[in-house]
Amino acid sequence: MKNKRLQALAALAKAKALEAQGADKLEDIERLGGEAKAALAQYNALKAAIGVADEVDEVDKPDLPDNDPAADTTSRADRVAKAVTILRFGADDDPTSVVMREIYGDDYRQKMFDQGRAFKRFLKSGEGDKTLSAQLWNPGDVVRMLKDGLTVHEIKTTMVEGQDTLGGYAVPPQVASEIIQRAAGLTVVRAAGATVVQTASKMIEWLKVTPHSTDARYPTGITGEWGNETKSPTAKNYTFGMQQIPVHLYTYKVDFSQSLLEDASNVVQIFTRAASDTLAIDEDTVFLVGDGAGKPKGILPDGDNNRSLEHVASGASSTLTWQGVKNLRRGILAQYRGQNASFVMESDTGKAIEEMVDGLDHPYVEQLNNGDRFLGGTYRESEAMPSIGASNVPIVYGDFSGYVIVERLGMAIQRYNDSNTGINVVEFQLRRRIGGDLIETWKFAVQEVEAS
Repeated sequence: MKNKRLQALAALAKAKALEAQGADKLEDIERLGGEAKAALAQYNALKAAIGVADEVDEVDKPDLPDNDPAADTTSRADRVAKAVTILRFGADDDPTSVVMREIYGDDYRQKMFDQGRAFKRFLKSGEGDKTLSAQLWNPGDVVRMLKDGLTVHEIKTTMVEGQDTLGGYAVPPQVASEIIQRAAGLTVVRAAGATVVQTASKMIEWLKVTPHSTDARYPTGITGEWGNETKSPTAKNYTFGMQQIPVHLYTYKVDFSQSLLEDASNVVQIFTRAASDTLAIDEDTVFLVGDGAGKPKGILPDGDNNRSLEHVASGASSTLTWQGVKNLRRGILAQYRGQNASFVMESDTGKAIEEMVDGLDHPYVEQLNNGDRFLGGTYRESEAMPSIGASNVPIVYGDFSGYVIVERLGMAIQRYNDSNTGINVVEFQLRRRIGGDLIETWKFAVQEVEAS
């Protein structure tokens, strides 16, 4: 009854407020229509049901939620602190918050903020503290790890990664994520859609199907049979196996001048850019041509087609031809061509294609830039790819989801400033763990330049 009375009084108050805007009498509000008319109708209906006066005293006005002690018992200071936290770190959905608190404690957001401040101080002065001793993850990284099958316990064990396996101080999650995300935009294998798996172990095992079918439409070799309701399938023209993908330790260094670190206010952003560039170059090299010795194994180990990928001849000795490049597109099955497929080559190879002309001296393509559509796929450049030359493989084409990148999230850093680094030079060494291997060879084809 009390709630209905309050609703009626609120409706009357709303109607009277609208009355002041355009009517002399309460009854005239009906002439206003819309919201005022609806408010008055609601009031009249409730008044008839429970009986209330046509006046609204101050004591009867419903309090706003912030002024209702029963609605919110949180102190003003706590509400302000919560607002500052959301503005500083953003708001998490409830399930994410529950998991983050389980892993890092109720103050996980403040821990991330403190780690970011400590990291900037470390870059500038080399002064580290216990804040940087444990690896933290962004909420988004935690969600991805959970979706990839990791348990909360496994994620917890990675908190010591910064001072244990990797050594040195932990790079804050927001900085590490920015480095990796920026690097992804500078690389071709990640950008082309490689499958990325996060792990808490030193390797993963991938279920691999070795085909025995002679029907090229079934790249996995798994086929079925037709028959009546009592027929059982007998065909088994494939085998299962396990392929291990190890996670390797990867280190690289980034040099800065001491004066830049001391004077620049945006030193973290500058560091992130420099670290991303190095990471992108090194990643693309191993994912494309890495030999697998202490590093990921690339699509073209050592720059050669020793994966026995489908090869398409260039059509001329020691060079490329337009017909040969066009034929490359037919080197993989129809279901792997199109939107998800990419051509990858170095920039000089792209230049050679731009210079190809038809019988009327018209170029087949005007200009090629990273991300352009090219022969139904996406054109991408990487200087890690082999150059044009006899028996070389300067172009790889395919659906890059067939290449798997395995990474153990987390990044550690060490700082050096001594006689070995040189005067006014500060050297940062970053360490992370990453692996990669080609799983589905049938999704790729290469252009092989014919021998002289």
